[in-house]
Amino acid sequence: MGQQPKNFPLEARLGTVLGLLELVVAYGGKADLAFIARELQMEVDEILPASTAAEMLGILEIHNGEGVATPLGIKVSKSLSKGKKRILREQVPALEPFNTALTLAKERPKGFSIEDLMNRLSTNPSLVEYAENSDKLRELMMDWMIYTELLSYEGDSGLFKLRARKTV
Repeated sequence: MGQQPKNFPLEARLGTVLGLLELVVAYGGKADLAFIARELQMEVDEILPASTAAEMLGILEIHNGEGVATPLGIKVSKSLSKGKKRILREQVPALEPFNTALTLAKERPKGFSIEDLMNRLSTNPSLVEYAENSDKLRELMMDWMIYTELLSYEGDSGLFKLRARKTV
């Protein structure tokens, strides 16, 4: 059986993760996180979710408080929006709560609500943290799943669905 998906930081926003990567790359592919936090006028602990997320996505490595861009991170940084989406689309499904959301979307072709996802997540002790804050979970799903085009969201019904992929 496959490896257990890792838990993605609930506070990790797409823009902050990509912004952190861009700054590390701009500083030659290696930068002190405390320095970057000061540059962004943030506290170090405010960029920790983004640095953890970037590490989980395989785009940064964190060593002794220093962010180092990986070859994949450099590729993301140099890519246009479509390329960034494609690369992240390959990385995101291996992480929770995205893995559970994709499983739920496959089980429910007509869509699932954030409450459905919270209920599913609450059944797994290692994922309960996601089920405790619907607003942050919705933000996380909107941020990552919509950007990567893995799911679509229908605002009127409040349902997430698998996004239909165009075949070439």
